[in-house]
Amino acid sequence: MVIFIFLVLHWYLSLFSQTFFLHRYAAHSMFSMSKTWERVFYIFTWITQGSSYLSPYAYGILHRLHHAHTDTAEDPHSPSYEKGLFALM
Repeated sequence: MVIFIFLVLHWYLSLFSQTFFLHRYAAHSMFSMSKTWERVFYIFTWITQGSSYLSPYAYGILHRLHHAHTDTAEDPHSPSYEKGLFALM
């Protein structure tokens, strides 16, 4: 049961770090934070994202490219133009 609780908690913390820090802060600049809090969330995101972690700078670039070229061949992560599920990972 402890493992299940850990996995669920980790899942939600990973979603939070992706949505709050990478998507809203790094990609869309929806708010600002001090350098100290930015470092805290950088480390928190690195811990919770694990092997799927992208630097906030790289995530922001890819996400803005996605918005600029949504569902076209230039979209960096469109499932319509990839050869399989593993190409998106």
